[in-house]
Amino acid sequence: MKFKNLLGLSLLASTLFFGGCTTTQNLANSKIPAEIKSQLSTSEAVLGYFGDEDNPDYCGCVSYIDSSYYMTPVQDGYYRVLLGRNATGDFLVQDFYQETKTPQSSPAWVKDPMKLFSFSGSDIEGPVTLYRKNGKVESTFVNQDGVSIQGEEFYPTGQRGAAYKVDENGNDAYRLWYASGKIAAEYVVDTDGEYVGVYKAWQEDGREANDDIDDIRERVALELD
Repeated sequence: MKFKNLLGLSLLASTLFFGGCTTTQNLANSKIPAEIKSQLSTSEAVLGYFGDEDNPDYCGCVSYIDSSYYMTPVQDGYYRVLLGRNATGDFLVQDFYQETKTPQSSPAWVKDPMKLFSFSGSDIEGPVTLYRKNGKVESTFVNQDGVSIQGEEFYPTGQRGAAYKVDENGNDAYRLWYASGKIAAEYVVDTDGEYVGVYKAWQEDGREANDDIDDIRERVALELD
């Protein structure tokens, strides 16, 4: 799944906890007639396939289906598997890299069945971890009632690059770090992306650079992407 905040930085997650979950039955164990079973391309409960680019055949006429959704596997794309449901009917899903079959996300909850075919992380409820193709953590985030409340993003080296949390006023409080691990910026923005209160920024050598905060934010975002 994809998740980007207003700055182009992904958000944060903590440990997942799942209770009372029923799992889907592997198709290989289902009583499917042999003639039909021979036509299957996978025995997993695949909900859909997604690509980094929009599907050129996407008509845009069904708003709850992601524009990057495909009916068949996409080269260098992803696929989503239904793992089960809980007692309240929520869907437990997980995304995987098509090429390596390794997790692109941790298991995550989708409450609205219309959003099962959305590749947007904003349609997930609760904590989620996203992984790079090599298995390293790329980012984590937590959604609560459809609103992202905290998050982190990491450089390919594993070094933390950004941390985010919603404060008591609904503003977004950020801390950014350079790939070297040195602090880059601290600031708060409102829902319109405007600075709230005092903000601070530093060059990588430690020199104060408050006037350059926008350039520093852009640099960190590009290096994290």
